[in-house]
Amino acid sequence: MMPSDKPRVFRFGENWATFAGNDRFERRAQLAQESLRQLLGISCLEGKVFMDIGCGSGLFSLAACRLGATRVICFDRDPQSIDTASGVRARYGIDPGMWAIMHGSVLDEPFLASLPQADVVYAWGVLHHTGSMWRAIDNACGKVARDGALVLSIYNKVERRVGGSGLWLRIKRFYMNAPRGVQWTMERGYSANVFLRHAVTLRNPLRMIREYENEKSRGMDFWCDLKDWIGGYPYEYATAGEVFNHVHRRHGFVLEHLTTTHSLGCNQFVFRRPTGLGGRGCP
Repeated sequence: MMPSDKPRVFRFGENWATFAGNDRFERRAQLAQESLRQLLGISCLEGKVFMDIGCGSGLFSLAACRLGATRVICFDRDPQSIDTASGVRARYGIDPGMWAIMHGSVLDEPFLASLPQADVVYAWGVLHHTGSMWRAIDNACGKVARDGALVLSIYNKVERRVGGSGLWLRIKRFYMNAPRGVQWTMERGYSANVFLRHAVTLRNPLRMIREYENEKSRGMDFWCDLKDWIGGYPYEYATAGEVFNHVHRRHGFVLEHLTTTHSLGCNQFVFRRPTGLGGRGCP
């Protein structure tokens, strides 16, 4: 079976359901909470509205609730993600009036218009999977309240013939239309490649997996990330400069934090409106 010209969309929700069902989820929730605190430079989110675009498992919506956000609004276009996030909300006994979970897309302007502005709009590793990344970024910017913050994580553009972004786009397209047996083989082959690269450089491959649970991590899972990386389609990318220019020049946001990469991973941004978060709550 050969892949067609129109690959299917990756089932992110299925991957997130596996992630949320892991017995290490509580530890991951603690790490997510701390990473959010560090990223935003805050001690809490008291008095803030937090919007989680493409919420997946609901991990960071949960983190925002634990940090005291007055209201958390999250949405995802994958129904299985909605079910998973709803299950997490019920597991932790959080009032739906405080944490709203909705089925919706960042590309659906009428849906977005029905939502309030947010003090923090969180779109980590999501907008490059919509099939219309720049429009998705514009729409996310539009939901940031005055004095609010926009958190973005966007795949880096790497322009090289071997191992560049274009090659990975072709790999993802092939994966999405391949039979499950071929997908399984690709997943195992990629994991073996990752371990081999670490071994060749005299680094312990298992250390990389353990780093997912150290104090500097975001609470993710290596195996879920691996499957997401191979199959995550649609797939777009941009340089850090392209993202900065777009958000700053088009929307007037100010860059507060930037972590760049030379790899195919994500550049990470925190943009704020000129006067910062401001308002109520903790500094």
